[in-house]
Order: sequence, then structure tokens, then C-alpha cells
Amino acid sequence: MKQFIRTMLLTGVFVLFPLIAFAQSHTVAIFAPSLDFADGGARNAFVSKIAKSLSDQTGMTWTASAFARASDFESARSSVDLAILDADYFSGKSGSLKPIAMLSSNGSTSRRLKVIAKRGSSDKLFNYRGKRLTLVSSSSLVKSFFTSNVLGNEISVDKYFGSVDEARDLRSAINALELGKADLTMTFEGYESGFTTVYTSPAVALPVIAMNVSKFSSADAERVKQAVLEIKPSSSIVNGIAAYSATDASAFKRIAGEKKENNLEYQVMDPENISIPVKAIVLKDRTDGMMFNPFLVNYIPTLDEVDLVLDKRL
Repeated sequence: MKQFIRTMLLTGVFVLFPLIAFAQSHTVAIFAPSLDFADGGARNAFVSKIAKSLSDQTGMTWTASAFARASDFESARSSVDLAILDADYFSGKSGSLKPIAMLSSNGSTSRRLKVIAKRGSSDKLFNYRGKRLTLVSSSSLVKSFFTSNVLGNEISVDKYFGSVDEARDLRSAINALELGKADLTMTFEGYESGFTTVYTSPAVALPVIAMNVSKFSSADAERVKQAVLEIKPSSSIVNGIAAYSATDASAFKRIAGEKKENNLEYQVMDPENISIPVKAIVLKDRTDGMMFNPFLVNYIPTLDEVDLVLDKRL
């Protein structure tokens, strides 16, 4: 009898171990300040629905975490098994996280960015020189992107605007606009309703979904990936999840790193035969320009003097 009890106890231990392992809890977290949530509760609800879907589809136990600041996410990073991250942040801080999917909008994993101002404001960028810009900053690439694409690398964002402030998320940036604490901000297309669009950028990636592969066996990792692709999240512009696109995911970083190129075709002009009033200069695009022979002219306009005309091309 004692032997029977001993055998049953040992058998129970071995049966219990795999059950404990199977019931191990996993965490899905979101740090995507570029998405617009009404408040922290809405952000939590979004990721909680994803956690529930993962639990239902994988048989694993999933809990949800939401972060509004990069520092908070970094502090908890080691305990995160699956993360939804802004693409610009992920491109510089991927670490052990492997991309497996992306949030999507009507099947597309990228959307254009809009520089917006309050309704009724000017839609010309040159009217905002010296004004207040607020950017949702999940990484240092955001300023570089604005300088490179929006300002065409003609001038840095810090020099063009009177102030450049960082908002912890898009809702905070939009509130700053509405309360008159900022003159411009930048957001994904689809969030600009009710505002004046000042500039539209090329498409860049929606948030990336990445997995800490060290937390899963190969079989479980594949099971989680397939479950992720089956989820249908719903939050404003986001209505699906699609396969990871390296091209889309790298677009923000690639554009932010672009340098100004001058491929000019010069035409020499004799100042004795031609007169060009500074205010009449019209440059068709950024590569147009004029070459002056300093030995034949008495005056060369400075950038500041043709600045308004250049600004109109931004």
C-alpha cells in the first residue's frame, strides 16, 4: 500500500510539472505613443483585448501592460514576451526582440504622416517659422525625420521653430494644439480630421509587433506568431495585423537619415545684361539654383533674404 501511494505521489509530481510549465504567464506590452488613445484606460483596453485573444488562441495565459514612456518600457523590458512598438523606436532598440508582424490599416502596414495645425490656421509651412512645434517623440529619429523630410534639410528643426517640445503621446500633442500651447504637430494620416494639414510625408510604418524569442520554444513561438496574425484589433486607424514588412519598418529611419543633395545645372549669367530682383526669384524645386561669378557681380543675396521664397517650396 505504501509503495502504491509513493508511486502515485511521484507520478503526480511528474504530471504536475508540465501543467505548471504550460500555465506559465506571458506578457504582451504596448509602447506606441504615435497611436491616438483617448486616455490611459483606452490604451490598456486595446492591449488587454490582444492579451485575451492570445490566451484564447494559444491556450497560454497572457497578461497585458501599457507604457506611455520609453524609460518605463525599458525598465520592464526583461519581463515582456511580446511587444507592440512604434517603428522608429524598434529600429533603434530592437535588442532581443524579433519582429513577427505589424499593425495594419485596411491591409496596409504603413501610412503617411501629416503635419497639422488648428482648424482655420495657415496651411503654409513658411508661416510657422519661429512658432511652437510639438512632436511625439519615442526616439531621437523624430527630429531628424522632420528636418530631413518636412524641412528638406534646408535648416534644422530646432533652428526653424521658436521651440520644439516633446509630448509623451499623440493625445498629449493634439491637446497642446487645441489648447493653444503648440502651433504644429505631426501625426499619422487618419488623425488629422478637424485640423489644417500643412504638410504630408511619404508613408512610414505603423507599429511593429516583436517577440522575445528566448522566452519560447520554436513550436510555441510559431504558435504565438500565427495567433497574432489572426487577431483583429480595432482602434481608430488600426483595424488589423499583417505580416512584417522590413521595407515599411525601415522607412522612417531611412528618411530620417537622408542628406541634402544638390545636383544643379548651372547657367552663367552676365550681370551687365540681366537683372534679377531678389523677391522675384522662383525655384521650381530644391535642386534649382543660380551661380554668380563673384568677379562680375557686386551683390549676392543671402539665404535670409530669399528665405520666404525658399520656405514656400517646403
